[in-house]
Amino acid sequence: MQIETSLDWPDVSNQLVLQLSTIDYNPDLRKMYKNIESMVSELSKLEVDARRTRITHYTKPKLEQINKAIDHLEKLLLMAKLMS
Repeated sequence: MQIETSLDWPDVSNQLVLQLSTIDYNPDLRKMYKNIESMVSELSKLEVDARRTRITHYTKPKLEQINKAIDHLEKLLLMAKLMS
């Protein structure tokens, strides 16, 4: 799963929450999810500034960072499912 803008986050978020609910309670994975949520909030603010100034390349580093974090969380969720 990846996002292209902060508006894609609700769909990805729902899927991650479903995956989190299928494993035993793991505070570390939930903390990672919350961190991604806050990163998406920062991305949203950057997107507002990018639209205002018409300079969209400011959002690319944050977007790449978020997509890497989502990928990493998905891999850890898969490992947690396999271990249970």
